[in-house]
Amino acid sequence: MPVRALAPLALLALAAACGQGEGSAADAPPRDIAAWCSAGGARLGLEPGVLAAGASCDAVAATLSEYLGAYEADWQKVPALSEWTIRIVAERPTQGAQPGNFFAGETFWSSRTIDIYQGSLNVFPHEVHHVALGPSSDSHQGWCPFGDWEAREGILEELSYLGCPAR
Repeated sequence: MPVRALAPLALLALAAACGQGEGSAADAPPRDIAAWCSAGGARLGLEPGVLAAGASCDAVAATLSEYLGAYEADWQKVPALSEWTIRIVAERPTQGAQPGNFFAGETFWSSRTIDIYQGSLNVFPHEVHHVALGPSSDSHQGWCPFGDWEAREGILEELSYLGCPAR
């Protein structure tokens, strides 16, 4: 299925991301997880509020797997992803965000955890790209080709967030 078709099918795709957080050297904050399953070889957990919104772990895993397949088809396989935990969170993470902003996703290097807001599953390829490139990718330097790819695929428009020249 083309990634462009995921938007209407993606569970919980409530809004496009307003911007992703930088990676964090700190451990991921503790969270209650109500359901566990697997997505792309990684452990996937959903907070209780995500389940209350009507999502199932398997349905979210299927959506993330579609995004991962699109990423790996054009970029690279990310074997290290199997060592990570992905948590879908009910509330927008705001730790470190400027007032009025939120992080749709954040990569926590020391605990190998990715947090993604339930309404922004489309940021998964962005966070996977961080895992593929490592901690030095926190600056997003050189990410304009990735931003172009995301836009072409209809996944996310974040060229301005990445500091790319206007197209």
